Amino acid sequence: MNDQLNFHTNFTNDPNKREKLYPLFEKIFGIETSLLEDFYNRGLWNDLYVPYTYFDGEQAVANASIFPLDLQINGVRKKCVGIQSVMTDPVYRGRGLMKDLFKKILVDIDKQYEFALLFTESPSLYTPFGFRVVKQYYFKIEYNHVPSYPQSKMKNLNLFNQEDVNILMNIFPYKEALSKKFAPLTYEHALYFNFYSPNLNQKFYYIKELKAIIVFEVINGICRVFDIISETIPAIEELCAFIPFPFHTIEFYFSPDVFKLPHVEEIEYNTENHLMIRGQLPLHSEPFMMPLTAEF
Repeated sequence: MNDQLNFHTNFTNDPNKREKLYPLFEKIFGIETSLLEDFYNRGLWNDLYVPYTYFDGEQAVANASIFPLDLQINGVRKKCVGIQSVMTDPVYRGRGLMKDLFKKILVDIDKQYEFALLFTESPSLYTPFGFRVVKQYYFKIEYNHVPSYPQSKMKNLNLFNQEDVNILMNIFPYKEALSKKFAPLTYEHALYFNFYSPNLNQKFYYIKELKAIIVFEVINGICRVFDIISETIPAIEELCAFIPFPFHTIEFYFSPDVFKLPHVEEIEYNTENHLMIRGQLPLHSEPFMMPLTAEF
């Protein structure tokens, strides 16, 4: 029966096929077509995002997509790929379509990449393809901060305002890696899609004096830092000087080795959305975390 379906890949720039994916996104993930259209029209969905899709006539019925996601691990750049948008129309489930798509994807990525990564709430679906769950850790320090400025000198970026998006897009290509131990390097696609996440999109702040963007929140005296986007990452003291809220603790949701901090507590990050990796990470069980801004 599957031989009645048509397989297509690498069609991001073909509107006739790309737009056929939108209803599948809406049916499976509840992502509205208007949001996907906006994402593409703003140049945030580009040809680095490669769909592998089965079509039944004009209808997209199963899909998995890949995009480059290079990592820095122990100071060495590693060529990696992310897999996302894994979805099958319920009517077409049980026919092995996703198994077929993954076989096609793995043939391609094994020729080009050292590692493949994905996030999932259902790890058992991916272990047959050589993926394994890896534990992630966030990092905590005690840091007593009393605001220096009664009025905030930070600009809260509105990621639906193109001028604010341009600030980020002008800095990102030249950003310093968050960590030498473990950090994503080419995560523009995931970052831009997270613009639409209610958990993140109000947390981007631009500090003009430092030419830096910090993604953070302060809740109940705890400053949670999710990302820092800057050509040169400022010292933690410089960043905190601009934060207009008091706090006594900082939690870093990435490996904070760039700050050379003493007495850092490592805490296992418990989440239903598990990070899975295919390939052998050269980390020797050292704690690390994929920044939430790079999660996909």
